[in-house]
Amino acid sequence: MAEPIRVAVIGGGNMGRHHVRIYAEMFGVELVALADPRPAAAALAEERGARYYPDYLAMLAAENVDAVSIVVPTALHLEIAEAAIAADAHVLVEKPIAATVAEAEQMTASAAAAGKVLAVGHIERYNPVVRQLKRLISEGAVGTVSSVTCKRLGGFPLVQPPTNVIIDLAIHDIDVISYVTGQPAELLGAHGSRTFHPEQIDSAELLLRYGTASGLVQSNWVTPVKIRSISVTGSRGYLEGNYVSQEVVQYEASVNPEDGAWSDFVSHFGNPRQVVHAETPREPLVLELEAFVSACRGRSGLAIEPAEATAALATALKAMQIIGAQHG
Repeated sequence: MAEPIRVAVIGGGNMGRHHVRIYAEMFGVELVALADPRPAAAALAEERGARYYPDYLAMLAAENVDAVSIVVPTALHLEIAEAAIAADAHVLVEKPIAATVAEAEQMTASAAAAGKVLAVGHIERYNPVVRQLKRLISEGAVGTVSSVTCKRLGGFPLVQPPTNVIIDLAIHDIDVISYVTGQPAELLGAHGSRTFHPEQIDSAELLLRYGTASGLVQSNWVTPVKIRSISVTGSRGYLEGNYVSQEVVQYEASVNPEDGAWSDFVSHFGNPRQVVHAETPREPLVLELEAFVSACRGRSGLAIEPAEATAALATALKAMQIIGAQHG
C-alpha cells in the first residue's frame, strides 16, 4: 500500500474549513497541519486531528508535508505558493490563480522548475454537470454550438466580499465555457453595476466569443433567488444544465431535411425529444481534492491546468478594466 500523502491547509476560513474536512476524511491522505493567524482556527485543527500553526512559514519549516492547499486572499497566493514550492511541496491554490497574470506566470514557472504540481481550485470544472455537458457536446448532441449562456446569480456571502463579482463568480463561467467548447475566450464587451455593495461591483454581464460561438455570462449577488445554470444552443438541439441538481436536460431538435414547407419545418422543430442526463451527485470539492492528490502521486486527473486558469484570469481582469472605465 502506498504511503499516505501528507497534506497541510493554509487558511481556515469558509472555504479552508471544507478543505480541512475533506482531507481529514480522505482515504490515503494524512491531514498534518492547519496554518491560520486567527486563533479560532486552532479549534478546527484540533477537531480534525491536525496541528495548528498561526504562521504558515513556521508550519512549512516544522512539518514534512507532500502537498499544501492554499485557501487565503488572492493577493497572498504567489508569496505563499513560492514558499510551499521551496519547501518541496505540491500546491493547490484556490481560484483565481493569482492577483495578476504576471504573478500567475511566475507561480507556474516556479512549480515547473521544481517539478511540482500546481493545481488551481476552479471547482466547477469538477462539477458532474460540466463533465456531462463536455461529453454531450463532444459527441455532437447539439451539433455546431452557436451560444452558451451562464447564470450565476444571487446569494450575497455572509461576510462582505473583499473582491468584485467578476473575480468571485464570473471567472468560473469564463473558464467553463472555454472548457466545454474547446475554444479560448475573447471578451467582446462588459457591463457592471454596484447595487448593494458599498465598494465593489456586485452585478456584471459579459459578452464573449469562443471560436464561432458566443458566450453570455451573467453574474451577481443581488438576485434574491440563487441560480446556477448553463445552457448550450446548437444546430441540432439545446442543453440545459443545473449546477445544484447536477442534471443536464437535452432537447433534440426534430429537423426533417425533406420537409418542403416552412410550416412543416416549424411543426417538427417545435417538438423536441427530451432526455434527462443525471449521475450520482458528488461534491465537486471532493472530486477536486481527489484529483489533486492523484496528481501528487504522479497520475493524471487535474481538470484545469495553470495556463487555462491564467487565461480565465486575464479575461476577467480585462472585463474589470472595461467596467472600471464605465464607473470612472
